[in-house]
Amino acid sequence: MRGGVPGRREIPYLYWVLGTTVAGFIVQSMIKVWVNPTFMSSWFALGMEQIMSGRVWTLLTYSMLHGGIFHILVNGFIIFFAWRALEPLIGAKRVLQVYLAAVLLGGMVYLGVHFRGGTVEGASAGALGLLMLFCLMQPDRPITLLLFFIIPVTLRPRWIIWILLGIDGVGFLFTELPLVFGRTPLAPSPVAYSAHLGGMLAGWLFFRFVLNSGFNPLGMPGRKIAIEPPEWLKRKPRTAKTSRGFKLNMSDRTELKKEVDRILDKINTKGFGALSDEEKRTLDRARDILKN
Repeated sequence: MRGGVPGRREIPYLYWVLGTTVAGFIVQSMIKVWVNPTFMSSWFALGMEQIMSGRVWTLLTYSMLHGGIFHILVNGFIIFFAWRALEPLIGAKRVLQVYLAAVLLGGMVYLGVHFRGGTVEGASAGALGLLMLFCLMQPDRPITLLLFFIIPVTLRPRWIIWILLGIDGVGFLFTELPLVFGRTPLAPSPVAYSAHLGGMLAGWLFFRFVLNSGFNPLGMPGRKIAIEPPEWLKRKPRTAKTSRGFKLNMSDRTELKKEVDRILDKINTKGFGALSDEEKRTLDRARDILKN
């Protein structure tokens, strides 16, 4: 229904993210085996040494490197399903913004903790940022997971939040943080829990301040203070009445395509749920008309 090159379709943001992540892992594996084992880590992994050397692009590129096939499979799985669940709710562009913000904030939290050295790689911060946002927006929607890829387990997203915070919080306090201060950890682990927590923090910040919701999915005490305007201020402006009287000429294909493009842009930025009933009916009728 859109203008442009006939037969050409835009690649969704999700496939760009997954494609560049997989491509980065493939290039990383090839260079590690055939060229130099440390080249990709030196130039594209994230660490204080890289930042001090002016390689600021590593704040993003570290998400395209992974420590193994299992690492990238788990991250890709979370990104795919969390992205698909969020896109109808907030739109593809906003999901991309959340992902990039989670990658950046996760990297910055890691740098703040590992200021003495070390590097991190992997898309876990971005993946967990998306997962956190989904759990906050749909806290009671039952989802079924395959434990160890075999055993089906049904959980509510609100419990997934607590499980993730518990695992990463304990891991950060008892395995990652002691290494920073020269202490012996209880159980050494290669996992960058600080980056995970930074990514989840980005998802929470987006939910709390960008979506501006007062919903309390974790059941924590507190209340939202709201100031209700007087009733006379709630009346719709006069222009709204004229807009309701507007009738789209369904027989004019040019006018119809313009209206469809406007609705598609609205879906892309705000999600399908932002459409009015009239806009949904227009899409249904336009689909049948423009097919002929």
